Amino acid sequence: MTEPSDKAASPPGAESSPSGSRSAGWRANARFAADIVNTLAVPLLTIAATVVGLYATNSLKQREIAIATESNRQSLRNQREESETNLRSAMFRELVGPLLQGEQVRTATGPQGDMPRDQRLALLAELLTLNFHEHFELGPLLQYVDALPGQTDETRARLRSTARRVISRQLAPMLSVTAAGPGSHPGFLEVSLNSDVQQPPEALQSCAIPEKEATAASGAITMECSTSAQGLPWRVTSPDGRDSLQVNIRAVNWPVQTVGIYALVLDASGAPQANTPPIEFTLSPYSFPFSDNTLLPSGNRFGIYLTRFDMVPDVLRVMRLSFVWFPRNFEPPRERPFDLDVGTIPPIAGN
Repeated sequence: MTEPSDKAASPPGAESSPSGSRSAGWRANARFAADIVNTLAVPLLTIAATVVGLYATNSLKQREIAIATESNRQSLRNQREESETNLRSAMFRELVGPLLQGEQVRTATGPQGDMPRDQRLALLAELLTLNFHEHFELGPLLQYVDALPGQTDETRARLRSTARRVISRQLAPMLSVTAAGPGSHPGFLEVSLNSDVQQPPEALQSCAIPEKEATAASGAITMECSTSAQGLPWRVTSPDGRDSLQVNIRAVNWPVQTVGIYALVLDASGAPQANTPPIEFTLSPYSFPFSDNTLLPSGNRFGIYLTRFDMVPDVLRVMRLSFVWFPRNFEPPRERPFDLDVGTIPPIAGN
């Protein structure tokens, strides 16, 4: 008798594959996760959109606040500059008006009057110089007021002291950037002019470096002045080495405090540069850096200024000059740069 097989004895559906069971479980988990995501998608998107919207709104508001703050700051700055300009304009008119009045306009003198006209003009010129020296060339006006017939020595001394004060103000920003490194040519020189006190102060004198002395490495030289000065010429080189000058000092007038300057531009061999005219001017107590300077073809700019004067009759006569090489690309406030911001035209290629 044949025995029944195990396969026939197994009930239908009792057979189960392990791989099929795992596949069914994975699908169930995926459906469950999808249901969760589908349920939370709208709230999550809403929250994300809200956060992005709040961030954008906050950023826009901060930018608007920054723009408004800068606009208010600029408006206040403009108002302050406008008020200052109006004040300086009114002050300028008040100071210039009396200076331009004719000789027939006199100020009353006496217990109820003001100071004499010459001294009053000196005071107005002094105020004008201290407040507007950056914007106007005031040297001619100061020389006119200085030379008025009724001007006192005390008033002249005050005017010249004011001029030296302005010179130091204008030199300060330039000297801060003209410091020379080791081995380079200095951008600032102090020149002392010592007069022969045995000669009358009214005699015009010339100055030269004594042969026994040479230019000091520290940027200071001493020149002896007399009616027949003998010695070495004064030569100075720009900090970048591109320009060399031979400066001759002559026609020194001690009572008036003026100095005649005659400068030659030298070439590499030390001879006067061809096709370059000499530089000639008269230095006075009222020569200011922002208005009295010389621009060379190389782009270098230099100036000479009277910074100290000591005169004791029959004892001492000394002038202290400051020779300054201006910083490269320096433009005085009175010289407005002309820049159209025109781009470079590209070259045309050949055929």
